[in-house]
Amino acid sequence: MSDWSLAIDFGTCFTTAAVRVEQSGAAGPGAVAAVETENSRYLPSLVCLDDDGRLLTGRAAVQLAAQRPERAEQHPKRALLRQPAVLLDDREVATVDLAAAVLARAADGARARRGGTAPARTVLTHPADWSPGDLDRLVEAARRAGLDAPDLLPEPVAAARFHAADAAPADGGAPIAVYDLGGGTVDIAVLRREADGFRAVAVAGDPDFGGRDLDQALFVLLRDRALDLDPGPWQRLWSDPAPAAAHQRSQLAREVTLAKESLSQTGTVYLAVPGYPDPFVVQGGEYRAAVTPALTASVGLLERTVARAGLTPDGLGAVVLCGAASLTPPVADLVAAWLGRMPDLAADPKAAVALGALTDPPAPPGPSAPGGPDTDVGSDRAGAEEPAARRWSVTHYPDEVDPELWF
Repeated sequence: MSDWSLAIDFGTCFTTAAVRVEQSGAAGPGAVAAVETENSRYLPSLVCLDDDGRLLTGRAAVQLAAQRPERAEQHPKRALLRQPAVLLDDREVATVDLAAAVLARAADGARARRGGTAPARTVLTHPADWSPGDLDRLVEAARRAGLDAPDLLPEPVAAARFHAADAAPADGGAPIAVYDLGGGTVDIAVLRREADGFRAVAVAGDPDFGGRDLDQALFVLLRDRALDLDPGPWQRLWSDPAPAAAHQRSQLAREVTLAKESLSQTGTVYLAVPGYPDPFVVQGGEYRAAVTPALTASVGLLERTVARAGLTPDGLGAVVLCGAASLTPPVADLVAAWLGRMPDLAADPKAAVALGALTDPPAPPGPSAPGGPDTDVGSDRAGAEEPAARRWSVTHYPDEVDPELWF
């Protein structure tokens, strides 16, 4: 039987994978490690159709998409939710197959690390508010990728497990809130640590807001500046159907994303736009002003989720920020203004979910721990046989999560 487990966090922009090898004769499980594909632990989620009708992933997909954007699906995770198929050039491709291509590539990297053997267990993470139908499509994509009967785990729950294992017992066993701002979604979870893991007290998410929307805010700033200076070059760039113009548009989109990421470390970025003699300057302050309203709304979702859990900021042991977009400068400030102290940033915001999916949460400090349950609700599960594969019910969460959800 195989001696290793696999976790895949299928992201809007990047996909990450992690493995854990069970150590024979060891006192506990082996360490969890991120998987590198093409010398990076962050596999682009973009998928592109090549001349032979194959679905490309990774660097080959990114390179071809820059030249032939009509053959690429930039965000297959979003497409999986919104439609059964997309048109790549003149070919209709099922969105389940797009997701399967990404999952297969991530799994292949892990198998190569383990000598080509299959994992004994696979965990797939997903946004907190995905419905049963959404999860069905993810499971079908996994099946087409050769990953049968995966366990499914909400992304913020995995992030909470990663944080708790890394930080315990610093938070004293008090509930943990997770704010996970990824490329395409924001997910919130409030969890209590209990005898056999975590219980989700409240979970919420917005499937239509993420880091790509922050890219768009910066793009709009750039567009408005260009149109104010001279609308001609901008309009020609975005109306020209020639492949060279398509490549320029793709390159500019990548430059906008890099500039957004740079603004987390510097106060000024420069963006060159074809047709204009000089680069445009965007100051960090104006970018913050542009994205703060949307980010404030996302932090409002965190506030409401904590309140729905029956908690106040003072009752939380930690608020953990994860997801690549959580590095955006206003995020920590907005959360801190509500929380009254700085939140915790995950050690690796992009990989925390994949790593946490295979991380066993630490044992609780005891039934009298601050923020612990009022009754010993874990006792009725003592000795219960674990199923071969588990799916946690994550129907859209207008109210509290079913108290029998265990992670």
